[in-house]
Amino acid sequence: MFKNHFKIAWRSLWRDKQFTFLNVFGLSAGLASVLLIFLWVTDEMGFDRFFVNDDRLYSLLEGTVGHGDVVYSEESTGRLSEAVKMSAPEVEYAAAIAPAKWFAQNTLTAGDRNIKANGQYAERDYFNIFSFTLLQGNSNSVLASKNAIVLSDELAMKLFATTDDIIGKPVRFDHDTTFYVSGVFRKVPAQSSQQFDFVLSFDYFKSVKDWVTSWNARGPQNFVLLKKGADLTAFNKKIENIIGKNSGSDDRKVRAEKFSDGYLYRYDNDTSQTGGRIAYVKLFALLAGFVLLIACINFMNLSTAKASRRLKEVGIKKIVGVRRGQLVLQFLSESFLLTVLSMLLAVMLAVFLLPQFNQATGKQIQLQFTPALATGIVIIGVITGFFAGSYPALYLSGFKPITILKGKLNTPLAELLSRKGLVIFQFALSTILIVAVTVVYQQIMHIRNINLGYNKENIVRFSAEGSILKNEAAFLAAIQETPGVVNAATTFHSIVGRKYSDGLNWPGKDPEQDVYFEVFNVSQNFIKTMEMQVQTGRGFSPDFGMDSLNIVINEAAVKAMGLKDPIGAVVQFHGSNRQIIGVVKDFHFESMHESIKPAFLTLWKGEGSVIARISGNNQQETIAAIEQLYKKYNPDFPFTYSFLDEAYQKQYASETRTAVLSRYFAGLAIVISCLGLFGLTAFMAQKRRKEIGIRKVIGASSAELAAMLSKDFLKLVGIAMLIAFPVSWWIMQQWLLGYAYRISITPMIFLVAGVAVALITLAVTGFQTIKSALANPVESLRTE
Repeated sequence: MFKNHFKIAWRSLWRDKQFTFLNVFGLSAGLASVLLIFLWVTDEMGFDRFFVNDDRLYSLLEGTVGHGDVVYSEESTGRLSEAVKMSAPEVEYAAAIAPAKWFAQNTLTAGDRNIKANGQYAERDYFNIFSFTLLQGNSNSVLASKNAIVLSDELAMKLFATTDDIIGKPVRFDHDTTFYVSGVFRKVPAQSSQQFDFVLSFDYFKSVKDWVTSWNARGPQNFVLLKKGADLTAFNKKIENIIGKNSGSDDRKVRAEKFSDGYLYRYDNDTSQTGGRIAYVKLFALLAGFVLLIACINFMNLSTAKASRRLKEVGIKKIVGVRRGQLVLQFLSESFLLTVLSMLLAVMLAVFLLPQFNQATGKQIQLQFTPALATGIVIIGVITGFFAGSYPALYLSGFKPITILKGKLNTPLAELLSRKGLVIFQFALSTILIVAVTVVYQQIMHIRNINLGYNKENIVRFSAEGSILKNEAAFLAAIQETPGVVNAATTFHSIVGRKYSDGLNWPGKDPEQDVYFEVFNVSQNFIKTMEMQVQTGRGFSPDFGMDSLNIVINEAAVKAMGLKDPIGAVVQFHGSNRQIIGVVKDFHFESMHESIKPAFLTLWKGEGSVIARISGNNQQETIAAIEQLYKKYNPDFPFTYSFLDEAYQKQYASETRTAVLSRYFAGLAIVISCLGLFGLTAFMAQKRRKEIGIRKVIGASSAELAAMLSKDFLKLVGIAMLIAFPVSWWIMQQWLLGYAYRISITPMIFLVAGVAVALITLAVTGFQTIKSALANPVESLRTE
């Protein structure tokens, strides 16, 4: 019996090739899109969750009280983890780190091999907390020594050409300090928010950066592994005031948050890519739902339209003795056969498009048929197949055959309303997607073109290392004489993103008030090189010998400090007096998600980066000349550089990829909707062919007939717009609230979206309506 139903279903589908193509292509495209988005969402949800003790691994966050709210950050004092472990018996292991994102690449040397790599500093228990696989070494001891270095297997191969028997071998760090290999770990997985090639001891970092040991400085990140059965609520209550007790500030709070939640959920104002991603996960999950819903509506609409043309077939079959149950099985068989074909094609499309999808998303996703994926595909297929086949199966099979064959059966109101309702819903979703894509695009362009308070173009960055550190003034003088170099300076700050913050004291400061300032350690020419605007006072200058005891603040700092006349004011920084000599206009050092924070600039000589503004002409020749100068100072160091504007754009990699993918999937959703509209237009034209023929005979023009057939669909699209516009406004307004600097949603966006949808509708329906209007009326009437 099932074999017979399958044969009949196949013949029915093959007989109506246009219907079959439209349905299979539309549904398979939708399913392929959903499958790709599902893989992306699964990958995002799996970030940082591969650690053995994920359920007990927590970040220690520091919160600052202000205006009744507590704003939490991963940045805190480097003494926090040790203090928490000492005071809370629930802690099994604790460790602080200076993260790799702080530092430019360092040069590691073994023998005659010089390799650039990214590293971080971590306390002794780091590898007990984070279960990165150690191929050599013991997690209890690899960071026990100040002179220890733990290498990734990939870096070990580059340095030693092997990962075996390298424990104890020396590695030179920036041709200055010697460390000894204490362990080798397997390369950090792509699904880790911490990316590094080597780890050095945090004890060594403290010995060269004494500010890390201050309770009043912020920067390092702290982690704990709680013992099994520990009560998180009780633990947080116990550690809440631990910084306040040691620093004397009651406004500094501490709490523990699950580490693996940090990638998806924004704790604070951290601007790195590893925060607040849940918004994009929800956005793409919603987008997948929209695309699938549109594809299913398209599938159901075409299926019900086709089924209503088979009334006589149903009547004849019932007369010859076919039972209702057999008719139900037949219609459901056709529906499920279409769904299975669509699913097979969807999987093939997903496999084919996965490399391009990975390139667009920056992922390394592989299609693996896990039980969860297989279950999801089966559930979607069953639901889609059942609902698409339920109308013809349950509704049409219930009519009396004599009524069907006499032609007295009119299209029921419920069918018309449901089909029109589905078209309205489908185009409402498509309109929402068009508005959303337009808003996302305009916000991205706003971010790219906003005045940052400095000029990010044509800025080359490279490490200030080796002999450059010891001869900084001479190197900067030499590089400024290089043809094509406009200006140059050094800075310890990355300029893009947070580095570390600290406090200042000033006359009239509220003792209960804690204000943290982003610290920019720079050389004298930094403000000129970055083309920042000095609002009042002056910048650093070699003409003033005491500038090392002066600072320059931004407008946000003036406001936070409440200073009416900041120039000449004396503040205290780490116990020493500093005079404010200038105020620069506010500049962005975080993403547009955050408002500009207080900041100050202070003169600094030490490790960091050289920034050079170069001419827009002959850039490669200029960079080659800079490299030649660099090699003169550091012949054994590899020269690597980057452009500041590229680093700025990386802050918005998520938004840019979201915009690109949204355009693709929104376009696909619109194409699927158009396929359904094309099929319904053909169905309506076929159903009204006799009416069209009669109207042509009595004098109706082709234009009038085309307008008559199109206006019904335009009415439905108009209703869809009325529904979509307020909904899309609310959705995108909520999305824009995540940006401190955002565009306004103007009526022009809705006008453009409305015109676009109307034109698309006319283009899709126009072909069928004009074709029907131009048909010979004799042929139309002869069929009856």
